[in-house]
This record gives sequence, structure tokens and C-alpha cells, in this order.
Amino acid sequence: MDGWIYQQIICTEKTMKKKKASEPGLLASDSDWHNNACLNYMPDHGTAYTEGYRRAADILIKHIDESGRDQDFLVYPVLFLYRHHLELLIKQIIGLALALAEEPDKHQYKKDDHNLNTLWPLAQKLILEVDDSYRPSDFRIVKEVVKALHQADERATDFRYARRNDGTRSLEGIHYVNTRRFGEKMGEASDLLDGVDNGLRYLLDCKAEWNQILDSF
Repeated sequence: MDGWIYQQIICTEKTMKKKKASEPGLLASDSDWHNNACLNYMPDHGTAYTEGYRRAADILIKHIDESGRDQDFLVYPVLFLYRHHLELLIKQIIGLALALAEEPDKHQYKKDDHNLNTLWPLAQKLILEVDDSYRPSDFRIVKEVVKALHQADERATDFRYARRNDGTRSLEGIHYVNTRRFGEKMGEASDLLDGVDNGLRYLLDCKAEWNQILDSF
């Protein structure tokens, strides 16, 4: 091999190694600041997760609607993202309502429970207990989507994996999902629960202020 060519190869390898060593890690910032996502700066860390899953689903739904493409592939993340968003939002509401409840310990709540069919009834019960501005009939749309999602994905795995543990196909029997209509229904339920969430936070603030007044005497 020609000496000059050999030197060039060695120099190139060293440059590549140096560049590789100076590259930021997988979970790090880079020089194009508009692509740097900021984590762990919000006081309410959970809201970033809850809102993030919904926004991601809405972006995918909008892409399908406007392009008329990719629906057979994107339907799975759309279903998962919105289902997970709903689970997180319901759990967030349970946590807020328990903080307002007079006897929180009487309610059976497991944070690692992913069953919407048990989480939502508990959330609704707590909402009605701590906020008398709501009636059970107000939550018709939430009950509707929870029932449909639970029937399709009882174990919170069918939207994520193509096959179940027993080898059978996930989502068997479901042949079509209109992502636009799905997004509209989920958005309606989400907007309602967002309002509940904000209302409970307001009540918690009022409770904290009242306790502060009482402590001052």
C-alpha cells in the first residue's frame, strides 16, 4: 500500500474516532436547540406525560386524515397512545380526589393497576364524593370509551403487541378502526376529564388556603 494512502487512512480513522467520542449521548442535548426537549422542569411532572401521549396521538391522526396514508400502520400507536393517555389522566384524577377525600384510606386503589374497568369506576366515585357539581350522567362519554377500550384491550397489551402470551392474535375480531372518529371520541372524553382535573386542582388550592388560615389562629 502506498505510504501516503496509508497515512490518509490512519488520519481518517483517528478523526472518526475523535468525532465519535465527542458526539453527545443518546439522551442528551445537541447544537440544534429547537430539537432539544426539556425534561423534569415542570412542577407537575405527570401532566407532561399525560399531555404528551395525547398530542402524539393527535399528530398521527391528523397525518392520516390529511395524507390518506399509513393508517394500517399508525393505527396501533394511535390506539395505544390514547389508551395510555386516558389511563394516566384517570390515575391523576384519582390522586387529586384522594387528596380531597375525607377518608382516603377507605378506597381500594392500586397504582400498578392498568384495568380501565376498575380505575374509572373508582375515579367517578371519588369525583362525585369531593365535587358536588357533577352528576353520573355527565360522564356518559367517558363510560362509553372506557367500555370500548376495555373490551378491546383488557390487559393493556393488545395495542402494544401483535400476539398475546398464549400465542393468539391481538385485537382478533376487530377489522376496522376509523382513526378520525376514534380521535374525536377520545378527545371529547379527554377534554371532559381535563376539566375535572383542573377543577380538583382548584379545590385543592382552596383547601390549602383554608388550612393556612386556620393554622394562623
